[in-house]
Amino acid sequence: MDLLKRLRYAGRFLRKDLVHLNLQILYKCNFTCKICDFWQPRWQGQGMLSLDQTRAIVEKLKPEGPFLISIGGGEPLLHPEILPIARELSRDNLVVMICNGWFMTRETARAIWEAGLYEVSISVDYLDPERHDTHRGRPGAHARALQALKYLHEERVHPHQRTHMISVVMDDNLDDIEPLAQLAAREGYTYLVTFHSTSRGRKEKRAAPAEVGRRLREIQKRNPSFVTLRGYVERFGEADENGEIGPCRAGINLLNVDCNGNVSTCIDRLDDSCGNILEDSFDDIRLQLARRQKESSCGSCWTSCRGPIESLMYGKDRLGNLLDLHRMTKDVPLVRSSP
Repeated sequence: MDLLKRLRYAGRFLRKDLVHLNLQILYKCNFTCKICDFWQPRWQGQGMLSLDQTRAIVEKLKPEGPFLISIGGGEPLLHPEILPIARELSRDNLVVMICNGWFMTRETARAIWEAGLYEVSISVDYLDPERHDTHRGRPGAHARALQALKYLHEERVHPHQRTHMISVVMDDNLDDIEPLAQLAAREGYTYLVTFHSTSRGRKEKRAAPAEVGRRLREIQKRNPSFVTLRGYVERFGEADENGEIGPCRAGINLLNVDCNGNVSTCIDRLDDSCGNILEDSFDDIRLQLARRQKESSCGSCWTSCRGPIESLMYGKDRLGNLLDLHRMTKDVPLVRSSP
């Protein structure tokens, strides 16, 4: 069953279909990160996606075939129904999640994997705990993130399930990237990076130096634990220097659904609705998404929502990117938990 799901997804990917869905199940968050604004009051009246609504979305997507669904927020673990929601989404899709790690316990980690998730990434942006905590707006955030990674790694129930440490690359943490990759390797995790979004948050200076892509690629060559696609990281400098990378295929290969079922091409275009997945036919939504993509000249982000998908589908080094994908997704032996 699981193999069939993966094969069907691979077929859709090769056809360059809609394959990636970002799903914000809520906007509530216990952090006040400088690179995000979802924790601010204007987002807090949006409510949460219910389990029944999740079931409706799963049924709406089922005829389309498996999606790679990224559960996000806000902080996903603040949702009281996160585990049944994860189980529902995992029945027919490949499900991953990024969270801050604050609420992760050993029992929660085990339950998340039993719900069927393929990978969970925990955000760690600085090697120094104080800098990370200041950036994320919560004392103790760094220690909780490292503990969460440990729990997740040790409580996996299948070898294909992966625990990733993930960092947002900014102007002031480039020197931390290699030590963080090495820390992840020592603990048995893999390491990912994503580029910042300029569309939200209050960190005044976020652009990394123009040579960042070359530098990240050199770090990657030295550290097998650093498994982010080379075609993605190589363009970080281009994204910084030019302010955009186009054309963007949001609406053609990926879409965003918020906690009320509203559909947009991406998370940075929430106000530009393409319909509501709970109310409208997916055929109508698909047409609206394609129309928005055709009309848009936006290429202002190069985050992990978009970059890895486009690197695999349209990148020049197909073989190299596929090798990195294999390293990112290959089985990792299960380990025994320690006290």
